[in-house]
Amino acid sequence: MPVISVRDLTRVYQVGDIEVRALRGVSLDVEAGEFVSVTGPSGSGKSTFMHILGCLDRPTSGQYFLDGRDVSRLSRNELAAIRNHQIGFVFQGFNLLSRTSAIENVELPLLYNGRPSKTSERHRRAMEALRLVGLEDRAHHYPNQLSGGQQQRVAIARALINNPSILLADEPTGNLDTRTSIEVMDVFQRLNAERGITVLLITHERDIAEYGTRMVSFRDGHIVSDEKITRRRIAAEEMAALPPVAV
Repeated sequence: MPVISVRDLTRVYQVGDIEVRALRGVSLDVEAGEFVSVTGPSGSGKSTFMHILGCLDRPTSGQYFLDGRDVSRLSRNELAAIRNHQIGFVFQGFNLLSRTSAIENVELPLLYNGRPSKTSERHRRAMEALRLVGLEDRAHHYPNQLSGGQQQRVAIARALINNPSILLADEPTGNLDTRTSIEVMDVFQRLNAERGITVLLITHERDIAEYGTRMVSFRDGHIVSDEKITRRRIAAEEMAALPPVAV
């Protein structure tokens, strides 16, 4: 059974007297452990699609099954539970609290949930998440003491704190330079390969999309292509080939 299965999804927004059809009958299956890049120009429907998959929005019509559960039948509390425990979100903006250290930023979802209640256990889990993204030595640094790539890795660690099975990333390299983008994509590839996390990454950049194993292209609210990536870019190899940073 696919971890994500959508059938004939539509999403229509009413903007004044105008109907905006963001999705027009989208059907797609995603298997557990896939790394799917969703690409397309601005206004193609890809971000609307991610919001529905992340239970942040509901379709106007169609069906969305997550691990076999019909999401349309779930209550608000059940949807919130999915967002808190099954899905991790990473956005283009890092959304870190500026006066809060890296480890405290990572702990925030645990504070909202109220579990675990012990500070020591929250610290342990946050440190483990930072270790996964290679930032355990920056745990007590503040955002203004971190590079853009390090801040995005803190944001990824925060998304991992509740051990989600799915990561949804919306333009996670949009604010980063080429070298830093490769570093961030290496984190996503390792999480996918080593921990089996299903990754759906939204991007308008084809070179970023090629770090996935499958590319789904949107245009005008439709899926126009769905292809396996046969010549996948491997971030770790590209980083090794980069010249050293001048000091």
